[in-house]
Amino acid sequence: MEYEKSNFNMSSNRIEALTDGIFAIAMTLLVLTLVVPDITGPLSNIAVQDALYNILPSFYTLVLSFILLALFWNIHHRIFQRITRINDILLWINMIWLLFIVLVPFSASLTGKYGQFTISHVIFNVNMLGISTLLFLNSYFAHRSGSIDENVEPRDISLIKRDNALFIIISLIALSISFIYPSSSSLVYLLIIPLELLLHRI
Repeated sequence: MEYEKSNFNMSSNRIEALTDGIFAIAMTLLVLTLVVPDITGPLSNIAVQDALYNILPSFYTLVLSFILLALFWNIHHRIFQRITRINDILLWINMIWLLFIVLVPFSASLTGKYGQFTISHVIFNVNMLGISTLLFLNSYFAHRSGSIDENVEPRDISLIKRDNALFIIISLIALSISFIYPSSSSLVYLLIIPLELLLHRI
């Protein structure tokens, strides 16, 4: 059954412009999670090295979050290249999705600073799961409501759905692992790029 088309329609360019701006801000704010450490006691090369070693978790979380945001932005861009109009359902899916995007600097900072605690990784992985799920709903409702350009190849839609499903599965696995081995849960996200390349070759 197809969803009823709303009387409300908006150009997809408006959402893309807002999305680009929010992603630029969120990706820039990530660097604020990385603070140059204060060193107490005598300064020495060893002291600086030790201080830098202590912020490695924050640096790792920053890089991982930046890459994930870049991948999410890329999938969203690919979806909107194929959307001709935005109805009210798609508008609010995107607004809530962007809310989860702006939360990434917070959840990344929390994980980098308190990575030894389960709750920090749970919050980060729930953040990623929310982004993945809403991105899937975005493409699903765009297809069901007839907002996708009729000239788009079915294979292109299939690839986008595969990418969305991959992110949801990886986020669920990471969330599950965070309850058992919290500090190792984020390593699962490193599988995304090779798996995505594999999916595109199938």
